[in-house]
Amino acid sequence: MSNSALRIFVYGTLRRACSTGAHQRFLSAAQFIAPARLQAELYRVGYYPAVSLSCTHSWVQGEVYELPSAEALALLDDYEECSATPSPDDEYKRERVQVEHADGEREWVWTYVYQRSTAALPLIASGDFLADIAS
Repeated sequence: MSNSALRIFVYGTLRRACSTGAHQRFLSAAQFIAPARLQAELYRVGYYPAVSLSCTHSWVQGEVYELPSAEALALLDDYEECSATPSPDDEYKRERVQVEHADGEREWVWTYVYQRSTAALPLIASGDFLADIAS
């Protein structure tokens, strides 16, 4: 697996400033690459967020990390309750998406995309989960 295959965009409880402890548990050995954004919409699902790729005019704020191993990616799949082979019953599926860094550079990385309907979920208009939970 190449290094780019081990990069992941996180936008919710896995971000380093989130107080859930998930970042420390799952990404403490990962290398922080940069803040980034993803063209998508962000919704609130209880104490955690969900990304929907159906929107092309909103941005979701997050961070890109390089994982130390394929095993670390598999542990994240378990945390996100995402099967290695996507199932319609999974809440999320891991997908390759293109993110944009602050300097305009774009790269393809993994992220977790919500597979269920967002119709009844509140939209996080700012696209920033951390700002939403702080308010």
